[in-house]
Amino acid sequence: MLQVLPKFSRVLAMGCSLICSLNCFSQVKEQASKRLDRFISESFETTYKEIDSVLISEVLKYKVYHINQEIQNLYGQKSKDSNLFIAIDDGQQVQPFEPIGKNTNLPKLLHFIREDFVLNDKSAPLFQTVLDAIYPLPEWKPDKREYFFHDGKWYFLRDAYFRTKQGFEITVDTDGKITGICYKMKWDDHERS
Repeated sequence: MLQVLPKFSRVLAMGCSLICSLNCFSQVKEQASKRLDRFISESFETTYKEIDSVLISEVLKYKVYHINQEIQNLYGQKSKDSNLFIAIDDGQQVQPFEPIGKNTNLPKLLHFIREDFVLNDKSAPLFQTVLDAIYPLPEWKPDKREYFFHDGKWYFLRDAYFRTKQGFEITVDTDGKITGICYKMKWDDHERS
């Protein structure tokens, strides 16, 4: 019986040590989290601004925001870096627009368009303005934007190089209701007649 008691005491002591060390580790982790949170709040500033609600509301169902994140004092640098995000608030969650890649279908963007919006000659400039707001052209690129209607589809071209163009291909029904949106990486000049 005497041999069991010291063994039990050692196990109890080891268990208490383990619990105490985990508690200390937890406190150290909490202190580090506070320091990291302070660093982030001092180094990163995030602001957001609603994009022109009148224009957006004529085409899209929801509000769209520019979110700007400024980073300062990174690696001892005094300069600031900025990142711009464009997001839409559907009333349930805020989410980014779909990224554009090679020949990308954009079903989320299609879902965001108002049911009563009709794309025609009169509304095409407005639609171009909304595309510019949610998928802005980089400042360094020359402005090659143009739009036109051909064979039941609207084309909102964004870029041109050599003899090819790229941009949004918008499929509409006979009433002008948008039924599909795709970003195409290449059109040849002869496709536009």
